[in-house]
Amino acid sequence: FTGPSPVHDLKVEYVGVTSASLTWAVNDAASSSYTYRIEVVNASPERNLTSNVTKAEITELIPGTMYNFTVFAAVNDGQTEGEGVSISLYTKLSPVLDLKAEYVGVTSVNLIWVMNDTDSSSYTYRIEIVNGTSERNLTSNVTKAEITELIPGTMYNFRVFAVANDGQMEGEGVSISLYTRPSPVHDLKVEYVGVTSASLTWAVNDTASNSYTYRIEVVNGAPERNLTSDVTKAEITELIPGTMYNFTVFAVANDGQTEGEGVSTSLYTRPSPVHDLKVEYVGMTSVNITWAVSNGDPSSYTYRIEVVNGTSERNLTSNVTEAEITELIPGTMYNFTVFAVLNDSQVEGEGVSTSLYT
Repeated sequence: FTGPSPVHDLKVEYVGVTSASLTWAVNDAASSSYTYRIEVVNASPERNLTSNVTKAEITELIPGTMYNFTVFAAVNDGQTEGEGVSISLYTKLSPVLDLKAEYVGVTSVNLIWVMNDTDSSSYTYRIEIVNGTSERNLTSNVTKAEITELIPGTMYNFRVFAVANDGQMEGEGVSISLYTRPSPVHDLKVEYVGVTSASLTWAVNDTASNSYTYRIEVVNGAPERNLTSDVTKAEITELIPGTMYNFTVFAVANDGQTEGEGVSTSLYTRPSPVHDLKVEYVGMTSVNITWAVSNGDPSSYTYRIEVVNGTSERNLTSNVTEAEITELIPGTMYNFTVFAVLNDSQVEGEGVSTSLYT
């Protein structure tokens, strides 16, 4: 048998991570009887495949690896071969695995991933950062990256590609999407404090703040409760009179889950007005009055008694729900107003009054 002519037009139809497809042509008149040997070389050892047609799919390749494929036409049951024709290529890199956000901050994110390819020690990684129509790329030599200069409270898509051969080859990208954390709110203020309610206001300067909601954590001992606001203010109701509360406000990104750092303020609600204010005794220069309280712990209150006679005003203090007021002027009209006051606090309840003549 004469040897077959060398094949021609040897082409790579497809390159994958662990496989490649080749095609070729042969013009010999006897080519219908040919078989083809494909020599697959990656360093050593080589291996050989056989095809009955002018194409072959080679599998079980190593990702990210240089291969040389040589195709020989053969006749006489493979005993007589033509001259080989060769082509070289790199298989594609594997996609990265287990891409995770290890940390999410206000203007930065830390990503980590895994790469199991045999030759991955030579890989670098391209990180594509997309926010709307804005895109930028970073490079890492290790399987992690810190991405900085991000916009608070904003959705980003991060796509990681393994890269080899001096940037000429990339694996398929793997993506993760997340929101950066909003900035903490600022200028948290108490606009109003009532007996069972309080109004808060705050501000936020983030570019994305028009999409934020706000979580308000209301704590009085335990358990806590949470309220939500779509604007930079909130009225908190159903509070207990004369009670210390801590309010913490968190800005929440548009996913409803990613929160900024909380900012807190504490306050006492106002005590309820005293009730059942009674005059127990009226003398020429003294008066005894009593009253009751229905909310809060009476032992935590003190009481201010405002004593008014015309334009003259003085104030007395009592630690109990009664008071003797002395040094009054005989036969004179007085107005007595009693305010419940929280201990060690400037917070007073609404005053309750009674008038009489000594």
